Amino acid sequence: MTGSGSSIEQGGTADELEAATRRDDSSTSWRVFLGVGTFIAVMAIVYWFSSYEDAGTTMLALASGLALFFGSYLWRQDRRGRPGPVTAESADNESAADESVDEGHYLPQASVWPLAMGVGAALTLNGLIIGWPYATPGAAFLALSVGGFVAQGRRRGQS
Repeated sequence: MTGSGSSIEQGGTADELEAATRRDDSSTSWRVFLGVGTFIAVMAIVYWFSSYEDAGTTMLALASGLALFFGSYLWRQDRRGRPGPVTAESADNESAADESVDEGHYLPQASVWPLAMGVGAALTLNGLIIGWPYATPGAAFLALSVGGFVAQGRRRGQS
């Protein structure tokens, strides 16, 4: 390797290199989101001064805010849970924690309820745009599908 500052060249172990790589991978996501959010914010400013149109500027500003929100959330998570060097003991504890987390989560493998919740949410939001009489059946369908999903999860938990 010809790069300067490599942990293997400086006498580091492969585990330390893997931990450093994992740290770099987790910081990439928040940097991408913050970069995209900043770029969209600049584009919103340019769009505002060049077109004088409110709807497009509002949508660009909201998209920028969403990207900046997720970027800042991921940045906080990265700063809070930055992993240290990986040792054999911490790797064993991490794999045991992963196994316990996997047992606690449940998503149905073959179920219509997630699709039904998505359709209910889309109908409800579309009804809010058109008018409340159109949103009411969508909200009822959404409530029914959430109830079905919860009932299916409880049946699985009892067996």
